[in-house]
Amino acid sequence: MEYLDLSSYEYLEFPIPMCSIGWLGHEHGVQDAGAPPPAATDLEQLKAASWPEVSLTLGWHECEFCPKGSTFKGNGEYHYYMKNGDVYSAPMMITHYVEEHAYRPPVEFMEQLKEIGELDWDWRAERLAKILLDESEDLISRSRGIVDLANWKDSRTLDALKRAAQDEELADIAGDEIGRSLGLLLDCEFAADLHIEDFSDFVRFGISQTRREATVPGQPGVC
Repeated sequence: MEYLDLSSYEYLEFPIPMCSIGWLGHEHGVQDAGAPPPAATDLEQLKAASWPEVSLTLGWHECEFCPKGSTFKGNGEYHYYMKNGDVYSAPMMITHYVEEHAYRPPVEFMEQLKEIGELDWDWRAERLAKILLDESEDLISRSRGIVDLANWKDSRTLDALKRAAQDEELADIAGDEIGRSLGLLLDCEFAADLHIEDFSDFVRFGISQTRREATVPGQPGVC
């Protein structure tokens, strides 16, 4: 899929409005490739903020700019939640595009990225938690923002995830996502009484995934 930078996100249905960045293709080419390269610190900031992956799909997208035989493939997205309320979505190939194909993310995104950090509970968190626990919503809609909710290191996040894990239907199709999100909260004080063995196999698997990813050099800690 290909979208102009800062256009409205349309790739998948999502409960919160987002702006698209880094969704590159042949129609528009490598957007803003003539701009100066990002400073090393800016690139490291982008890499650190590009985690965890969300909206994973069964298929893979090949880089349209790599030579045949050395094609880079990507799967999933990164969502960036800014303190001012903005949200950006990028394919997981964004850092590849920056380093290998001279893609330059929008200036306003890179500036906001410098301020990224712990978020106060706000309307975005409230909406994600509400949809997650709304049994009148379809299961796919409920599961779509599960990992995103862990951007808020808050006891309300933990409560919503624990309740979601008790929903057998939801846990059957999104136990991995519930576990990945819980794994991002394990080191928080309010999660001290959380017992991993109380959860289903799918949820425990997701928790273990996050714990492994958090040990990768360059990735942020979990709380």
